[in-house]
Amino acid sequence: MHGPRVYINGISEDSLQAEVEKGLEFVGAGGIIDGSSTIFIKPNLTDIVHKPGITTTPAMIKAVLTALSPMVKKVYIGESDGGNFAFSANNSLMNHNVYHYAKAFKNVEVVNLSKLPRRRVAGDVNGQAVWVDLPDLLLNDIDCLVSVPVLKAHAMTHGTFSIKNLWGCYPDPQRNLHHKYLDQKLSLINSLTRNRIQIIDGFWALDGHGPMEGTPVRTNKILVGNDVVAVDSAAAYIMGLDTRKITHLGVAEEYGLGTSDASKITYNTDLTGHKLQKFKPYKIKLDYLNALLFNSEFLAKVVLDSPLTPMIYSTVNLTRTKDQKTNCAAVNRKCYEQRVH
Repeated sequence: MHGPRVYINGISEDSLQAEVEKGLEFVGAGGIIDGSSTIFIKPNLTDIVHKPGITTTPAMIKAVLTALSPMVKKVYIGESDGGNFAFSANNSLMNHNVYHYAKAFKNVEVVNLSKLPRRRVAGDVNGQAVWVDLPDLLLNDIDCLVSVPVLKAHAMTHGTFSIKNLWGCYPDPQRNLHHKYLDQKLSLINSLTRNRIQIIDGFWALDGHGPMEGTPVRTNKILVGNDVVAVDSAAAYIMGLDTRKITHLGVAEEYGLGTSDASKITYNTDLTGHKLQKFKPYKIKLDYLNALLFNSEFLAKVVLDSPLTPMIYSTVNLTRTKDQKTNCAAVNRKCYEQRVH
């Protein structure tokens, strides 16, 4: 068995497929999955259309499917509906060409995690009792999850990579009501879903106020790992982010999901040669309110899912530009149901 390994290299459209395959070979993917395995590929599709630095690049999704499909018995690939019922995962998957790419492989099935049977699971993470809702598919039917996130700065978590990407496995569109103990919940999700292979899409990285707004930066990198803490630590390093501020990384390491100790990680090259510009996550005034919601389910319920919610959203939208205005869940849900029916 390989120990913690991280592969990093530059990529272009022409070299992408070869780099994905080299990375998988370097981290020992063949020792993690085989011809009898069922896997789930989790891209980061946090918007209805592809946006550089915000959602996983369609070309990366295609390359990952092309590399992994022949290695395993069955591949599921999917996403959950957008937070606050902002959009259907089906539409995002379609607009990122996932259904189109899947047609080329007999063993690939596209799923909307929000439409699958789910159950609540609880656990103790470093002394903190937490629970999460997860689809039965991820709990019972897969041998390995492959996380395919983007390099992102994040206003609330400082950085978001392979570990944080799995918050999208929480199938409830109102998962933003359950951010309390997020660090511990992320560790529980990553453990339960067996996040054993990570392929970070670094065609673009997001600077500034992530994860949904910011400045996309063309970076042309790929990182592949077999250890979520190691690969996310490497991603933070090349972006110049302080791993101490990415608190879910420390929780995951303490929980036993991996290591950030560079002396215990095998790299294919010296990471310093791949350092990017220094990325600078920042908060706006509204984020300080969001921080309160992150730590109080009661306040989250009042602000996001109560009779006061429409008034609160209307007030907040007065301070936003036209392209930043958002609807509350009740409005989004009504629009979504009308489109479905």
